[in-house]
Amino acid sequence: MGKMTKHKAAKSPTKAHTEPKPPKRTGRAPRKTAATTASEAQAAQPSEPSDNEDPTLKAPARIVWDKYPERTQRLLDYLDAHSDVAIKLFGDSTQAARSEGRSKLTAKSNKAAAYLQVADGIFSVDENPAVRADFETNPNKYAKAVDNYITNT
Repeated sequence: MGKMTKHKAAKSPTKAHTEPKPPKRTGRAPRKTAATTASEAQAAQPSEPSDNEDPTLKAPARIVWDKYPERTQRLLDYLDAHSDVAIKLFGDSTQAARSEGRSKLTAKSNKAAAYLQVADGIFSVDENPAVRADFETNPNKYAKAVDNYITNT
């Protein structure tokens, strides 16, 4: 027996051969043209503040401690004034409690609440009104910043 081949059906003469075929789906995003790439690049660049905007009211993307030593001072003052919060964050020594003639104190709430209290004591009175406003809308961001600063310093 010889090799058998299957014959293809003839193309329909009624279909126009100039019809555009639908694009194949490859699972990738369509290519960007130069026009869309340029407009996206322009949108990604930070805009300059106009004359009627106050540049000092821009909320910080991240909390900076090194340039603002008064924040560190407020942190230390807050922990000195609120020893219960300091004990929650750093623990209480049995030896220190005995020497002071008191029982050892333990945290009744989690550390996240204590970091939030400290952040409130530091950033709710900040000189920058944008920082105060941002703290009101994102207090957990500032609590995490206090946590990171205490942990890494």
